[in-house]
Amino acid sequence: MSLLERKSQIAIAEEAEEGTAEDLSAADAILHMNPSYSPDTPMNGRPVAGNSMSPYARIPGKRSMTIEFDVELKGSGTAGTAPEFGTALKCCGCSETIVADTSVTYEPASESIPSATVGLYMDGVLVKIWGARGNVSLAVTTGGIAVLHFRFVGADFSVTDVAMLSGVSYDATKPPVFLDASFSIHDYAAKIGSLNIDMNNVLTLREDPSQASGHFSTLITDRGPMMSIDPETVKVAQADFFGDLRAGAEGAVSMSLGASAGNIATITGPKVQYATISPGSRNGLRSLGIDCAMNRSSGDDELSIALT
Repeated sequence: MSLLERKSQIAIAEEAEEGTAEDLSAADAILHMNPSYSPDTPMNGRPVAGNSMSPYARIPGKRSMTIEFDVELKGSGTAGTAPEFGTALKCCGCSETIVADTSVTYEPASESIPSATVGLYMDGVLVKIWGARGNVSLAVTTGGIAVLHFRFVGADFSVTDVAMLSGVSYDATKPPVFLDASFSIHDYAAKIGSLNIDMNNVLTLREDPSQASGHFSTLITDRGPMMSIDPETVKVAQADFFGDLRAGAEGAVSMSLGASAGNIATITGPKVQYATISPGSRNGLRSLGIDCAMNRSSGDDELSIALT
């Protein structure tokens, strides 16, 4: 039986006990794009000597697996109600603050980060990981839909014949596009063609010989959020990008997209610092490629995604 690529589901659930797989259900499914998986199964070679150069069978060692997927950045359609991908953000090291009927805000967290069980259903085959935590990045272009890319590393995995989840009901809210939007950095409304943010979480597998996989779970042991933009080059009097780079100046960044209540996304950072600047070209205009460090103000606040 052939498996169709278009028929896939992603489901994710917080684990009640770290490193113990959860049973996934239709309620855990999230609308997604571009799913992929990659097992890591290093083998122990056996270079033993004998009367022949023929190799002996290798012995499986530790194992883990990575599952990746994209989701559209959008609200739930109801202000104060978490989006489908809220669990994924929390298991990528984000706190979730809900203000009833008003907002859902995600910011970096340094403790109490839940582990996840993630399942990729592929038209009759289930690839499942557990004890997982992940990294998230954001990409958006002018006129396009903002996309969150998730990468989860699981402490163990299974691949089994399992039917697709039944009774799945996805949120029908349409994602906003990056038009009639706002963007400013260091108090300047730069004209950009694209923006990328990466949390750069360091994902570390916890080794544990008592586990069949050799791993207990995956931890987030560090992060270094970075942002890249491509603003038009302007005169220094308008925006002194290189002056701010030379001075190591920090400034705020803010962007928002969407206009309907329950589907407005506002992304902010209080202390953005230019790290590198290189000349570029965009549609015949001079531009700059700028990589920015997203620094803390008081801690766990270098980035905020608010859905209102």
